[in-house]
Amino acid sequence: MIIMRFNFDFVYGEWLSFDDIARRYALKFPGDKELTARGLLSPSTISKNRLIRAVFARQQTNGPHADLLFISSDNPRKNYLQRFEHYLSNQQPFYYFRRDLAPENQHRWQVIGEVRVCAMLDPASVMTQNLLLQRGYTLSLMHSDPRNERWQLFDPQLQPCFEHAQALQFIVVLNGKGLTPASGVFPGAQVGLRVKKRLISAAEQRDFQAAVRQRYGACVITGTLLTGEHNWPWVEACYINDGENSEGLIADSTVDNGLFLRSDLLRLFCSRRLHIDGDSGRVQLRLVQQEDQILFPFYQQLNDQVCVLWSRVPAATRARLSRRY
Repeated sequence: MIIMRFNFDFVYGEWLSFDDIARRYALKFPGDKELTARGLLSPSTISKNRLIRAVFARQQTNGPHADLLFISSDNPRKNYLQRFEHYLSNQQPFYYFRRDLAPENQHRWQVIGEVRVCAMLDPASVMTQNLLLQRGYTLSLMHSDPRNERWQLFDPQLQPCFEHAQALQFIVVLNGKGLTPASGVFPGAQVGLRVKKRLISAAEQRDFQAAVRQRYGACVITGTLLTGEHNWPWVEACYINDGENSEGLIADSTVDNGLFLRSDLLRLFCSRRLHIDGDSGRVQLRLVQQEDQILFPFYQQLNDQVCVLWSRVPAATRARLSRRY
């Protein structure tokens, strides 16, 4: 029997340039839009039907295992989580290409072929840890704060797999021709509320920060301008009411629930050592602990002063300040 190969076939293990991949894909699917390689997924941003035409994974960011995608750059525009969940639920295939660290493959992609999503894992789950330990790898949490978690993957020689610890969000387990089935993974497993909460919270926080920054552009109390001259923010957005809803997210993430404050004043405000009167806009310092007597002389000049940008504070925000205490 003679097996005919056409010039639009994708053969497992073959190395191709992106232009070759895009050309073959266009010949294979003439009715589809062209492929893009700007990000992990093609199309790179969300579509109405949550489409994934192809995955272009890079070892340096998506991990050393062909069957595992370490995801650390999801946001509402890309919406990787919901797109992978859609393909997990429907078991639809998509094309998968990978690039390793070899210098000769800097501009080439290895064809893995058609794959499906087998499961989606929380980096902190026991299933993830056991899966990697079976392969001699260790996934370690290097840093954690309310905004993100930074993880590092160590190989069997205890060498880091990522140049820097990654703000890892979730892991996608793939199956397909040439991929070793992931042992100990329950097919259909999905990430839980913990992962989704962090992703939603990060998205809301970005929108909130941008809206508050646009409204004020400087510290409400002192008028200190936000500057790009430093690697750290001198002025930051904060919530007036940071109460959470039933899902553990900030209940009110609207711009009216925010203030733009110099970083040190923000911390005094959040710890309730600094109060802004909602009627007059006057700053009031308050002792919370006896040790605060050492700190307060540095801020005494602000006490009982009207906020410099008080005229920009709308009625809705003033009402929230009045309800804070």
